[in-house]
Amino acid sequence: MNELAVEGGFDVVPGIFLGRDHLSASADVMCAWHENRSLLPAISGFSVEGPLLGRTGGVPPRGIWSPTAREWERIAALGRYGLRYVVMGPDMGDLDDELDDGLSYRDVIDLCYANGVKIALGHFQHDAPELSAERTRAVIEHVQDRYGPGPEVLLTDHLYNDMPRAFRHVWRTPQERSRRAKQLAPVLAADWDTADLDRLLGPVPATLLRAAREGRLLPFLNFDGDHVDLEVCRRTLEHLGPERVIGITDDTGIPFLAGEELHHREGSGLWYRSDGIVAAGSRGLATQRRNVAGLTTDDTAFDHLFRHNPRRALTPLRTPAAAGVGGRAAGGAPSHEDQDRA
Repeated sequence: MNELAVEGGFDVVPGIFLGRDHLSASADVMCAWHENRSLLPAISGFSVEGPLLGRTGGVPPRGIWSPTAREWERIAALGRYGLRYVVMGPDMGDLDDELDDGLSYRDVIDLCYANGVKIALGHFQHDAPELSAERTRAVIEHVQDRYGPGPEVLLTDHLYNDMPRAFRHVWRTPQERSRRAKQLAPVLAADWDTADLDRLLGPVPATLLRAAREGRLLPFLNFDGDHVDLEVCRRTLEHLGPERVIGITDDTGIPFLAGEELHHREGSGLWYRSDGIVAAGSRGLATQRRNVAGLTTDDTAFDHLFRHNPRRALTPLRTPAAAGVGGRAAGGAPSHEDQDRA
């Protein structure tokens, strides 16, 4: 899945839903890319979604799992072979909650960063928005204190998608669109710079927007018009400025994802699962460029969204250290002969 596309050289960061049964195959792919980078200059690295994802939204069941400490070491070690960021839910627990014997959520974050892998916050729980926001703030504080300051040290996944919200962010069917004007009116009428965004948008999106305004993270936003209503995108750009947002495509031309067959609906560029849940998009950079041009008169906006900001996000913070859980050395290079060394 083309999660992040950087125009100007057309760099691409393919995204992978990572289940336990995908770990060895993903290591194979990244190792092969690492060994043949000169033959694949358009690929800048990889991202993975999962583990530690919320169960609401378009997450394949195989992408929701709890790795062992050893499996976390294998995932983090992929940072030395092209893994740029991993999407995980910041509300899966408190930072000091134990995920495996002797391994806390804080340890997992530090293990990723020690190996050059950034965290992208996304795929939240939906049943306790205030708690999700509180845990999100804790992750932001930890990452900024240890690896900041700067927005490029912490990312998000799709802004507004797969998170609890206090407002409707998209209308996809004719029946839904008949209510769009009424439901969207309060969001457009408010001055986002002075409004209570926790009440207007919900505590989770409000927390992410505040952090972006403060230069503490870089959020991703899809401008295809299918994932997020374009008027919501317009207000987000006005509130943050294009220098504080990364545009993504979430684009795939293949009708399956993590073993699930996908299909289109008439009038939509989205890919749907058999249960009607949105899984991905199919509109590329040309559509995004046209939509961004209609949202702002700033002729530099598209370059910020799809060139400069993504490259900031993909720049390594430092030379990756081969650090493992509890200070142990992480495994070595992924190989076909010995995947356990990954």
